[in-house]
Amino acid sequence: KMLIARARKRSHSSTQLSLKGKIMEKLADKSPGAKPKVKKAKRKEEERRKAIQAEKSRPPSIFFGDSLDLENWYSCGEGEVSEIESDVGSPSGGASGVPNASRSCTSPSRFNVHPLYQHVLLYLQLYDSSRTLHALSAIAAMLRTAPASFVSAISTTSINNTYTPQLSLLQNLLARHRVSVMGKDFYCPIPQDSHSHSFRSAMYLEIVISLCLYFLRSYYSAHVAATTQDLAGNRSMQLTSVEVLTLLFCELAKVTGASAKGFASFISDVLFKCKVQKVTLHCLLSSIFSAQKWHDQRVRGSNVAAVEEGMTEESIINLSEDQLDGCSAVQSQLLRLLQSLVVLEHHVMVPGEEGGFELLGGEVEHVNPQQPMASLQYLPGQPITAQGMFLCAVIRALHQHHACKMHPQWISLITATLPYMGRVLRRVVASVTLQLCRNLDNLIQQYRYETGLTDARPQWMALCIPPDLILTVLEGVTAIIHYCLLDPSSQYHQLQVSVDQKHLAEARAGILSILHTIMSSVTLLWSVLYLADSSDRPAGAAAACSSSNINLGSTKNLRQQILELLGPISMNHGTHFMAAIAYVWNERKQVKAPARNKVIPTASEEQLLLVDLVRSVNAMRTETVMQTVKEVLKQPPAIAKEKKHLSLEVCMLQFFYAYVQRIPVSSLVDSWPSLLALLKDSVQLGLPAPGQFLLLGVLNEFILKNPTLESKKDQRELQDVTHKIVEAIGTIAGSSLEQTTWLRRNLEVKPSPQIVVDGTTLEADVEVHIVFCIVLAHLLDMVFYSDEKERVIPLLVNIMHYVVPYLRNHSAHNAPSYRACIQLLSSLSGYQYTRRAWKKEAFDLFMDHTFFQMDSSCVSHWRAIIDHLMTHDKTTFRDLMTRVAVAQSSSLNLFTNRDAELEQRAMLLKRLAFTIYSSEVDQYQKYLPDIQERLVESLRLPQVPILHAQVFLFFRVLLLRMSPQHLTSLWPTMITELVQVFLLMEQELTADEDITRTSGPSIAGLETTYSGGNGFSTSYNSQRWLNLYLSACKLLDLALALPSESLPQFQMYRWAFIPEASDDSGLEVRRQGTHQREFKPYVVRLAKLLRKRAKKNPEEDCSGRSLAWEPGRLTLTLYGIRSMEQLLPFFNLLSQVFSSKASSRMGSCPFLSPSDTPHAAKTSKPESQKVFWSRARQDIEEMVEKDFLEGLIKT
Repeated sequence: KMLIARARKRSHSSTQLSLKGKIMEKLADKSPGAKPKVKKAKRKEEERRKAIQAEKSRPPSIFFGDSLDLENWYSCGEGEVSEIESDVGSPSGGASGVPNASRSCTSPSRFNVHPLYQHVLLYLQLYDSSRTLHALSAIAAMLRTAPASFVSAISTTSINNTYTPQLSLLQNLLARHRVSVMGKDFYCPIPQDSHSHSFRSAMYLEIVISLCLYFLRSYYSAHVAATTQDLAGNRSMQLTSVEVLTLLFCELAKVTGASAKGFASFISDVLFKCKVQKVTLHCLLSSIFSAQKWHDQRVRGSNVAAVEEGMTEESIINLSEDQLDGCSAVQSQLLRLLQSLVVLEHHVMVPGEEGGFELLGGEVEHVNPQQPMASLQYLPGQPITAQGMFLCAVIRALHQHHACKMHPQWISLITATLPYMGRVLRRVVASVTLQLCRNLDNLIQQYRYETGLTDARPQWMALCIPPDLILTVLEGVTAIIHYCLLDPSSQYHQLQVSVDQKHLAEARAGILSILHTIMSSVTLLWSVLYLADSSDRPAGAAAACSSSNINLGSTKNLRQQILELLGPISMNHGTHFMAAIAYVWNERKQVKAPARNKVIPTASEEQLLLVDLVRSVNAMRTETVMQTVKEVLKQPPAIAKEKKHLSLEVCMLQFFYAYVQRIPVSSLVDSWPSLLALLKDSVQLGLPAPGQFLLLGVLNEFILKNPTLESKKDQRELQDVTHKIVEAIGTIAGSSLEQTTWLRRNLEVKPSPQIVVDGTTLEADVEVHIVFCIVLAHLLDMVFYSDEKERVIPLLVNIMHYVVPYLRNHSAHNAPSYRACIQLLSSLSGYQYTRRAWKKEAFDLFMDHTFFQMDSSCVSHWRAIIDHLMTHDKTTFRDLMTRVAVAQSSSLNLFTNRDAELEQRAMLLKRLAFTIYSSEVDQYQKYLPDIQERLVESLRLPQVPILHAQVFLFFRVLLLRMSPQHLTSLWPTMITELVQVFLLMEQELTADEDITRTSGPSIAGLETTYSGGNGFSTSYNSQRWLNLYLSACKLLDLALALPSESLPQFQMYRWAFIPEASDDSGLEVRRQGTHQREFKPYVVRLAKLLRKRAKKNPEEDCSGRSLAWEPGRLTLTLYGIRSMEQLLPFFNLLSQVFSSKASSRMGSCPFLSPSDTPHAAKTSKPESQKVFWSRARQDIEEMVEKDFLEGLIKT
């Protein structure tokens, strides 16, 4: 003990001397025999120090204002000093600086020191830190060796128990210290009684604590020429003093627990008097602030820190030692100190009135890590955990990406102090968890960027990352969440501390309200682990790992940790867990627009990983998932209030639909009762339209995977639930219809309402029909067995009641619904037993005068419907034939409008043509004589272009749908009519020429010849005649495009229309013996006339437009013409391509087979010819198909 005393004698600094005196007095108490030596030593030391201190107390370059009343801070003196010393909160701006350099009131702009450094004390001269350290280490050693007895001794021994010279000296030194700290002269006269009263009741405990706090916040002034060794020594002093305090508080916590109540309040007073909490929080916050500032300076360059007028903390305090490691050494010790302090506070503090930072806060969860630190206040009387400074420090520190190596220690501080949070538990856990999730997101983004999975460089790039950081963060989140969410009886903290259930319940609600954010981060990590595991190239993966600063480590461990986190949550809070999954599902949806006919959006890769995750959680068996989904649909938890358009139920069902698609059939079949309950309950909930569609999708998925159910009861229940779902969806379709008359139930489409799904507007009726057309027919066929098909008819009649009004409406806004409904009808018509439900409606629609006003995409569906309509029984086609015959034989009586009647005939003829077109080849061959009769009767009526145009369309259909041998009898009629139309065209063109030449009515006779049957002359340029010309040209075009073997009869008449490919000598021979003029084909004649006419009407000149000739392809692709000149390119092409020169250049007969042309030279093999013609045939069919359409765009 004497050795220790001697070692302490050699201390040089005033602060350290007070420590020496105190320890010597303590030792003197314990060993009376040592007193005299100590007294001598004391006197010598005193003399030597007077000289040194005289120098020290004259600061060379910093002015201290005497105008401030710098009184005794230690006993909470009367004077208003730097606020760290007072009981008021921290300053609200820069109202004070470093205490030793407190700003003079007369010079307000002297200092520009951040308020967080107001706790710092400065050494104005060097001191021997090794001796001081030796003394302090001795205290630490005693604390370690005999903690209980040491702590009880210093807590119960007053420095004033006996009045001895040493104790007097000790009190004097302490008093002088106070004066020195206030910035006055260490040796200024001190009134004899002023210091004795302050320490009369002070225990040694108080002295140790206050001295350790002095050392902790003492730095060398920037004006002192301190060597690196001095700075390192001071750093060691700070670390040791923190260590002493930590040991002391840990032991005090134990002692207090076992002591009387008075002892706890005594300790509480000591902590309050010494400002322990305030100083500790200030030290911690300033270390975070410094680290941030130095990082910013490194990033931007050291000189950028704008030094305002006056002095910054950098210019006053020498922080270079801290700068080496970014304060991490001090910070990690301070965290341990803080933890012990929180525990001690819990034992000694009387729960105060409700207060703390909750009064300041807005939204509970969100603490802004960028919050300005200067505005923070220390609130006296509140526990550390309830201080805004504490939470701000935690969030700030966790937000610092450049100090990642400290994060594990901050996380362990929070997890260790959870049981001591009290009423602020909810706020702390919510904000810390959110910050940790943000960190996790940021780390994952950085990993994705560094391994090349994404190109977007994140703003938050972590440095100095510990290898297990992701795992640590995940473990921290797990500890916090499980603490709040799980039953306390199973929790580790229950053993140490009794936790208020009210606070725990609040925290639980807080965590559940942010569970979707937590789930978002965790699933993001899960997807990265999936990518890391599934990369096929091990070498590439290794390279990726080396290129990233973030080490995922063992993906298996991380997966295990994720499942450990989620498993208990899913067991105890299943509905919240599933709702969070639904929320994340919505977040992960693909940004690109969904396909037109996809009502149930296809799940993205990331969404499917959610299914994978839920399937990996052991607690979530298939049945559990189904029951939980049902609960979520019944009572969705209130999450994501800011997302107004988010329908949680729809997202939940989208997830569930994907889940059902991916689970094994056996699990699905085993959980049928749960699925049935889910479907039954959900139908009655009145979900939004997309939700209803998803129910149907889920049902359909089940039936596809498991077509037959064992028991009759199950089958009947399945049929009932199907019936309900289909009816509910039918009602959605009905919501867009309105009644036209109040007498009959007659519905029509009203302008369509918009419903919002996933933030995009979709029309409910369109959706319904798309869903129905995809699944309905097949679904009903599977659910209702053969002996139960009759039960389907009433349901279908009901559905058709909602479908037909959409098919009657050909307006543009209804086009999507029309398209979907026609698909539905087409799929239903494929099943014979459904015929009764749709036959009459389909036939009526077919006969409607607006039938052909549709999109070209609908034609194929109508072809299927008409084919089924006509072939499922024998009578319907005969009925149609009869209608055509009756329309033709009805005599023109006085009361019918002739135009209307002709239009009716044309309409029926076109529908008959479409019926043939919808059939297979030669399907109606036995009706051909009847059909031929109808056509010939139509052609007998003169001057009816509207009817004749339809006849030409009919001819084209017959060429495609009847074998050549059956058409032999029809060719003469076709050729005659074709020639007739070309003659009409020629006469009109020559008549035009004559009129312009004579400019007089010399050809009135021509007009009367071609006057209509009603006595009115017809202008050939009227639209109906133009349509007839176009129709005739298209027939010629088709005859030339089809291969010659398909049209053997036509080959005999070709010469009449197009120039033959033969050489000139042949022509000479043919001319011998005849004196007639050479015959020019119609194409050549019409081309010549049209060219002349085009020159006269330059504005309608189409000669510049050239067409390309390709064998097997139709050349004429117009759907309507406004003038005959538009046909000029077609005639030009035919006259050139088939003229002798062009033919000899291209090879013989370009239309005979594709192999004759250079274009098809490569494709001369038989199989490639077959492919060529099937493709050509397909193009031709499409063109003919579009010629049926009216009104709407034919794209």
